[in-house]
Amino acid sequence: MLTNYKIRQAGHEDAQAIARLMQGLGFDHSVEEILRRWHLVGDGKSNPVLIAHERENAVGLMALHIAPLLFYPEPVARITTLVVAARFRRRGLGRALVTAAECLAKEAGCATVELTTGNHRIDAHAFYRNLGFEALALRMERRVS
Repeated sequence: MLTNYKIRQAGHEDAQAIARLMQGLGFDHSVEEILRRWHLVGDGKSNPVLIAHERENAVGLMALHIAPLLFYPEPVARITTLVVAARFRRRGLGRALVTAAECLAKEAGCATVELTTGNHRIDAHAFYRNLGFEALALRMERRVS
C-alpha cells in the first residue's frame, strides 16, 4: 500500500504533471493543450481536479464534473478522468482518489457518482466493480461534424 502520498486540489501549475499522467490513458496532450482545457472547465467547484503526490512526484489524477440533470432530483458527479501512474497501481491510490471524489460529490449535494470507461479497459472495469460501481447503462456517442 502507498502511505506517503498526499491528495490535493490541482491547479494550472500542475499542467505538466497532468499531461504526463494523461499519457497513462493513451493521450498525448501538450502542456499548452492541458492549460487550454483547464481554462474551459472554469472554477474548480463544478469541475474539481485532484492530484496525488508521492514526495515530489505526481502519481495520480482524478477529475470530476458535478452537474444538475433534468431527470435526477440531485446533481450527479461524474468521474471524467482517473489515472494512476503505472508503477504506483495496485497500492490503494486509485481507491483513495475515488473516495476523495465521493467526498466532493457529497459536499456538492450529489447522491450519485458515475463514470465512463472505454470498452477495452478490462482491468479498469474490474477495479470499478470491486469498488461497487455497476454497469447500468450503455453510453453512446456520435461525433458532430
